[in-house]
Amino acid sequence: MQTFSPDVREAIIQSQDAFVWEAPNFERRFRGSQWYFMMAVVAVFLIAYAVWTANFLFAFIILLSAILLLLVGNQEPRSVLVQIGENGIVYNGKLHLYQDIQNFAIAYEPPLAKVLYLELRSALAPRLTIQLEDEDPLPLRAFLREYIAEDLDLQGEHFSDTMARLLKL
Repeated sequence: MQTFSPDVREAIIQSQDAFVWEAPNFERRFRGSQWYFMMAVVAVFLIAYAVWTANFLFAFIILLSAILLLLVGNQEPRSVLVQIGENGIVYNGKLHLYQDIQNFAIAYEPPLAKVLYLELRSALAPRLTIQLEDEDPLPLRAFLREYIAEDLDLQGEHFSDTMARLLKL
């Protein structure tokens, strides 16, 4: 990972203009009252099971997860700027150089999934998931293949994203 002075970093960010679009930082899913009722039933059942087995840490984790799901799950997604150019990918103002990206994959199955996945080389960095919105995936894929390897094993979206979509998380 290279470090640049702030002026150089800003110049690199400004020069990434081959593909530019705005995307939400996460996909918001509609949750009706039935969904909240079912999640409450599941949470109460799991907490009751945890108390019955004297696993109070598990009960605390379920309670904390339910509270977080209520607080964070109702937030509106922020719109972030995505810029892709010859030096790297800028997502939400953060520059990811191509040398720091292990591979990419595009899951394009409208209307369910229109996503660009980036696997970063850092073991501590999570997989970067970028919504493609109305961006055409074919020229984007051709452009990215010039700089980084494509993960051809990924045929659709990641299992975790499929489960999150099905459970509306």
